[in-house]
Amino acid sequence: MERLLGRKTIRYDIVTSTNELLRELAADGIETGTVVTARAQFSGRGRLDRKWESPEGGLWMSILLETDAGFEANRFGLVPLMAGASVATSIIMEYDLDAGVKWPNDVLIGGRKVSGILCELIERGGTRCAIVGIGVNVNNPVKEGYDFSGQSTSVMEEFGKPVGLEDLENTILEELNFRNELLSEGDFGKILDDWRELSITLGKKVSVQTPGGEINGTAENIDDNGALILKCNGERRTVNAGDCRHLE
Repeated sequence: MERLLGRKTIRYDIVTSTNELLRELAADGIETGTVVTARAQFSGRGRLDRKWESPEGGLWMSILLETDAGFEANRFGLVPLMAGASVATSIIMEYDLDAGVKWPNDVLIGGRKVSGILCELIERGGTRCAIVGIGVNVNNPVKEGYDFSGQSTSVMEEFGKPVGLEDLENTILEELNFRNELLSEGDFGKILDDWRELSITLGKKVSVQTPGGEINGTAENIDDNGALILKCNGERRTVNAGDCRHLE
């Protein structure tokens, strides 16, 4: 079967944000599966509207997914989990590096952040779509001030030499395409189990900053919608969204 994601790819030099460009293209009716990439971004955003440095040498792309088939809006939390697992798996496959996923949308190597995900749910013509923004530090220099919690790293730094951007991009799209097919088929269990196997959050003591305040506890699991289940003073609490920090 022909891969849907990346069947149409639009490449830019320097842009404000690949997510913003893809949102505009989606409003104009561009087909699902379209990928937008850029050599660099100067107004990239991370979660909570933080500035995301996106210099040349990194992989900066956004993908348009149609999420209607067998998909309820409350399961949107699965989309960043799918994307993060796709990036981590690709780094493991291509470079044999110890990549893992941190809830909800970060990819780390050896405890240092190498990638972040920003997903947005949009509607056009009554159809729900997701814009999946993926940023990976690949061959770009890592410096202070990135929208990365704690220390950051790059694939080049961990692998010891520059790598091919197009190779990593292609593998990520292959992996995300596979998980998107599972999503379309309603096979949510495989998506969740896949993320659990790659998780470096589960089992750790964490602090999650939510719109309602800070919650501290032990990350026990994720639920069917991708929300984090915490054990807090003998009670279990479910966190749908927040900024998670590992305390150990």
